[in-house]
Amino acid sequence: MTTYDPFMMELERYRPYLSEAQFATLLRDAEIEASSAVRINKLKSDHPGDRLNALTANYGWETKPIPFSSEAIQVENAQVSPSQAIEHKLGQFYIQDAASILPVSLFTHTDQNLLVLDMAASPGGKTTQLIDMGLDRDLVIANDSAASRIPALRTVLQTWGANNFAVTNFPGESWGEWYPETFDRILLDAPCSMQSLRVSASHPHRPITADERSRLSTRQLALLFSAAKALKPGGELVYSTCTLSPEEDEAVVSALLESWPGIFRIDPYHADLYQAHGLTGFDGDLYDPTLKNSLRIWPFIFQTNGFFAVKLTKTASLPKDQAAGSKPPSRTAVPKELSNSIQDMLQQYFDQNFGFDLEGLLDEKDLALYWWGEKIWIQPKTFFDVFPGLPVHLLGIQIGQFIRQNFEPNPDFIMTYGQHFEQGYWVIPEEEKEIWMKGYDIRGIIIPGKKTGDFLQIRDAQGNNLGAGKYSKERLRNLLPNRHLIR
Repeated sequence: MTTYDPFMMELERYRPYLSEAQFATLLRDAEIEASSAVRINKLKSDHPGDRLNALTANYGWETKPIPFSSEAIQVENAQVSPSQAIEHKLGQFYIQDAASILPVSLFTHTDQNLLVLDMAASPGGKTTQLIDMGLDRDLVIANDSAASRIPALRTVLQTWGANNFAVTNFPGESWGEWYPETFDRILLDAPCSMQSLRVSASHPHRPITADERSRLSTRQLALLFSAAKALKPGGELVYSTCTLSPEEDEAVVSALLESWPGIFRIDPYHADLYQAHGLTGFDGDLYDPTLKNSLRIWPFIFQTNGFFAVKLTKTASLPKDQAAGSKPPSRTAVPKELSNSIQDMLQQYFDQNFGFDLEGLLDEKDLALYWWGEKIWIQPKTFFDVFPGLPVHLLGIQIGQFIRQNFEPNPDFIMTYGQHFEQGYWVIPEEEKEIWMKGYDIRGIIIPGKKTGDFLQIRDAQGNNLGAGKYSKERLRNLLPNRHLIR
């Protein structure tokens, strides 16, 4: 193995907890970068398995399955990189580390509409997975404490094509005080040392000091305590990190269990299923014995990066003196719901122009239409019921606006729901698709039955939703959002 001594010393910490064969495999794999995974967007594909098969065949991918996800595969070799596929730019799949798909997969599947908090969400990969679990019917709060990471989070969620979400920028430590026992599910993918014990392009090997581990674990515990307070009794909390440092994993969860005995339970099912049990002690420190039921994903278990995850079920309320909350910040601007007459007019517009049932969408996902200034947004009603006045960076999507008494649909709305339009779409000629995806208008073209000012949804011959265009004489103006363009 070719590595420098400090990292070798890091690996040696784990020798006593592995068999000789396992440790030898750990040493071997530490210098081999793990294959990335492709996870299908369930909002844009009713049959993820079939979609994966089609992509694999079309782009010449050599793949292997992921045991904990039927919507994802690892791509080991590719004639065309997943990042270069048009379907990726259109948000039809997400590229991520395979092990990072595990935490969300631990939540119990249910048909009930839930209130979900992703406490440290950016860049948003796991947030999209949470959205997919409820098929965009759950309200997902995507929070990140770092303002610099909010733009990336917004872009990922807009590209994914979700509607039932809010992007917020608050310290994760505050949620438990502001909204005690509010959420049905909470994901805390905590900031960590990223010591996955496997090299990657973004996270090269580096030594981790005891001081760094101590500082991280202190913050991780504060975040976990906040999540524990914000979770409803009967709710599920998944704590995860992309490090295998026990001080940031089992030790943090053990501190929670010791602080509130009998309040949280760890289900052994997944640890037994994957034979990936957590540690009950490390380097002389003992942890709660139920930490055996957490998931310690060594790199050799699934041939991924190392990862830690545990699902905690809250079995009872916290002591009252520790569940009391403080008030969150509040904004002054408030939305105004549309009048029935304007809602009826918009329903008629989308029905006549696109064969789209706007009212059915609102009912299915518990959404409503709101005025924000001169623009109309389609947003989750639950947000205003539970979080009135809470400042957000993004909430739902803009549906359109009125310009000189005429309604104009917003390109984001067409990009999100256009694949469901039964009419009002145009299939772009194959020879024009490349310039369209680069953001150029199509000129010298006549579209029968269309007049200047008409909006169209654009599709290719494969049925991909290529966004919106606005027609004028022999010209189709390109309204595809920049985040979808191929440069």
